Amino acid sequence: MIAVIADITVKDGSGEQFEAVIAELAEKARTEEPGTILYQLIRSKTDTNSYKFMELYQDGAAIKAHGTSEHFQAAGKAMAPFLAGAPQIEYFDAL
Repeated sequence: MIAVIADITVKDGSGEQFEAVIAELAEKARTEEPGTILYQLIRSKTDTNSYKFMELYQDGAAIKAHGTSEHFQAAGKAMAPFLAGAPQIEYFDAL
């Protein structure tokens, strides 16, 4: 299994709109991507503009399927105006 942690910072005042975009994306990732084991957005308790995605995939093919899915591509465009910068993504081996 492969784990992914993505750090995302949103612009001030745009968290609610960002979360709305992600709610739809997360639902589709969970229901339409059989290789996606976990897809969860979390928000910092100390900095409400700071988010992380916790993701867990069966393998590299599942990560590729997620990244090339129509719903992921659409969500990327929809969330772009709310981001304060590019997401920082790190990949891990799940043990």
